[in-house]
Amino acid sequence: MSEEDKAPATGQNVRMELPTWDHSRSKRRGGDAGPQEDAFVTGVKQAGRTARARGPLVIGGVIAVLAVLVGIIVVYNSRQTASAQATRQLATAARYESEAEVGDPALLLGANKGKPVAPIVKDEAERAAAVNKALDGLDASAAGSDAALAGTLVRATGLLRVGDPAGAEALYREFLGKAGAGHPLLFSAREGLAFAREAQNDLDGALAELETLAGQKGAFYRDMALWHKGRILERQGKTDAALEVYRQYIAEYPLQQPSIAQNDVRKRLEELDPKALAGEPAPESPIQVMDAPPGAPTP
Repeated sequence: MSEEDKAPATGQNVRMELPTWDHSRSKRRGGDAGPQEDAFVTGVKQAGRTARARGPLVIGGVIAVLAVLVGIIVVYNSRQTASAQATRQLATAARYESEAEVGDPALLLGANKGKPVAPIVKDEAERAAAVNKALDGLDASAAGSDAALAGTLVRATGLLRVGDPAGAEALYREFLGKAGAGHPLLFSAREGLAFAREAQNDLDGALAELETLAGQKGAFYRDMALWHKGRILERQGKTDAALEVYRQYIAEYPLQQPSIAQNDVRKRLEELDPKALAGEPAPESPIQVMDAPPGAPTP
C-alpha cells in the first residue's frame, strides 16, 4: 500500500477513490446484542452478508451499503412490502452504482466471453445517468416508500464517489431523519455519514459518528466501526489512542476467528505494536479485506 494520502479535497470535481471488497472476505463475527429481530431485518442483514462475500463491489465510502441494497430488493419482493416496479428501479440504480464496469463494451464483453455479469457503461457520466434515471423513476412512482428511502443512500453514494461529500452528507442526514429506529440500513447511513465528514476533513465529526455506530460490545457492525475509529485516530496523530482501539478490536474479535477488518487491524498492529500479536495465529493468506478510503494511514 502507498504512503498516507493527503486529506481529501472537498471540491465538486474531485473524485473520491472508494473502498473495495475482496472475493475472499469472510463473514463478520457476532451480531446484535439486542432483542430478537423480525424476519425482515434478519433477511436484509443475511442478504448483505451474502452479497458482500461475492465482491468485488465498489461502495462509495459506505461499506456494503449497495450490497445490502441489492439484497434488500429480494426481501422486499418476498414480503411484498413494495411494488415490483419500485424494487426493479431500486435494484437497477444500486447495480449501476455498485457493480457497473466502465470501459469499452466490446472489450469488456470479450473479457467476459460475451456474457456481461454486470452493467457496462462507457464512462462515469453514463453510469450517473443510468443511476439517476432509475432513481428519478422510483421517486416518481413510489415517493415516500421504503424503496425510495433506500434510494436516498444510492444517491448519496454517487455524490461521495464523484467528490461531493457535502451533498452526500445532506442525503445521509435526510435518510437518518426519515428512517425509523429499527430500520435495517441505519448502520450503513451512519457509516456513510462518517465517511462524508472525514472527506471534508472533519475528523472529530467522523469519530463522533463512528462512536454512535460502534454502540455497545456485540453490536451489529461494531467491528468495522472500531477499525475506522482507529484509522482516523492515526490520521489525527493520536497513535496511542489508535493502538488502544486496535487492541480492543482483537480482544473482541480474536484473529483466529473471521471478522471483517481483521487483516487491516493486524497490519496496523504489526507496524505499531507487534507485541500485541504475540500468540496470535499467522494469517492464512496475505489478502487484504478492503482498501481504506483516501487519507488512511498505511504501512
